[in-house]
Parts: sequence; C-alpha cells; structure tokens
Amino acid sequence: MANQYPSPPPPPPPPPGYPGGPASGYPNPPGYSPYGQAPMQGPVYAGFWLRFVAYIIDAIVVNIAAYILGFIVGLAIGFGGGRDAQAMQLVMGILGIVLAWLYFALQESSAASATLGKRALGLRVLCSDGARLSFGRATGRFFAKIISGIILMIGYIMAAFTDRKRALHDMIADTVVIKG
Repeated sequence: MANQYPSPPPPPPPPPGYPGGPASGYPNPPGYSPYGQAPMQGPVYAGFWLRFVAYIIDAIVVNIAAYILGFIVGLAIGFGGGRDAQAMQLVMGILGIVLAWLYFALQESSAASATLGKRALGLRVLCSDGARLSFGRATGRFFAKIISGIILMIGYIMAAFTDRKRALHDMIADTVVIKG
C-alpha cells in the first residue's frame, strides 16, 4: 500500500534580502519570527515611580536593620562606659553608610540582581549590555547615588525622562533597571 497522504508543502521562501533565511546562518530581520513564535521584544525598562516604590521598601529594610544595629552598638558603648555622644553619632553614621552600601551592592551584584524592594516589584539591575553587575560596579552605582541626590534629586528624576529610564547614577555606572 503506497503512501495515501500527500507530502507536506515546501516551506515558504525566506524574506526578501535574506538569500537562505534564518536557517542559512543569516540573522533574522527586525520583526521577523519563525511560525508560532512572537517577535523578540527588547527589555522593558522600569520607570521612575516603580523604582521610587522599590526604594521606599529598601529604605524601610535598611532603617530597621540600622535601628537594631544602633541599639546593639549603643548598648555596647553604654556598658563600656562611653559617654561621648558625638563619638557615638560618628560611629553610627559610619555604620549606617556601610550597612546601606553592603545591602545595595551585595544584593544588586547577587544572582537575583536586585534588592528586596526591587524583587518585590519584579525589577532587576543589570549592566547596559545585559550582564550581571559585579560587586565593584554595584559599589560604584551606590556611591554615584550621592551625586544623583546632591543636585536637588535631579539625578533621580532623570529616570522619568531618559530613553532607557536611566537615572544619573545608572549612566555613571552604565547600568539599567528592567522589569522581569
């Protein structure tokens, strides 16, 4: 008994300008996708308000940790007989900066590429080429936030108006914040 069914039709020809089509090793043209697949989309950048809410969540987490650490250090200094309020303020200020730096830099350079606030909103911080941040780049991004804030917060507000929704510290560190 011979094959009762006709053979399937040949595949459609490749798009104009691509002699062999994607199977021949030529790249897909913009907007082209194989049958049954949606066209590839670029990353969706996180806007100002999403990033602001993520920062509020992170600020709450860091402040709770700072209060706990401050209580412990305060008790230790008090039991040690220390009574110098200015020295204690200096120590607490330094510890607060170190705590915030480690919180942001360690989490943004981790496999999750996000702090707790960003994770809660489904955001990630990446290098502009899509790679994960190194600890050094995450550290630079953290300290570049000082520049973003020192100029009347304009560096932060820039995220609402730039093409890839980048704040000044993102531009300095060459990073982006994306959804997903």
